[in-house]
Amino acid sequence: MYFTHYNQGGDLLFKDKILIGVLIGILADALKLTTNYILFIFGFTKVVFWQVVATRFIQKEYLYHKLAYLVDAIADITVTSLLGVVFVYFIYLFGSKNLWTKGVGFGLVVWVSLFGTLLGQTVEDKLPQEPTGAVVTIIAHIVFGLALAFFTKVLDKNN
Repeated sequence: MYFTHYNQGGDLLFKDKILIGVLIGILADALKLTTNYILFIFGFTKVVFWQVVATRFIQKEYLYHKLAYLVDAIADITVTSLLGVVFVYFIYLFGSKNLWTKGVGFGLVVWVSLFGTLLGQTVEDKLPQEPTGAVVTIIAHIVFGLALAFFTKVLDKNN
């Protein structure tokens, strides 16, 4: 699988899997964050993801400070860029058959491994979640996985 896209001059723009993976990760993250924010607005959760990510870097009393959101944004975008690269290589190695299922599975593995395991206790100590808030994180990570699959499909002209 080669990611190719030509600009008007015919130059290859996306031959580099790392570059395309970063782009796919950031685009998928935007949809994940949008899902989280919409569900936040409607009251299904009391926190947004950038507050959750901040629990690894910032003390509890500063989680609502404006600079906390900057720290969160940098950390989240860095991680999702890396996850986009991992997903691209995963699809490159194992093929794009059942891409949507692989995307959802990848999103759920990210939810369990990063969100549940690495952030779990830190988040609980600083930013307790209600059951609906936990369900929001699952939904958002499923959206993240579907978005990874979607942007891979759109940006990979071989699919």
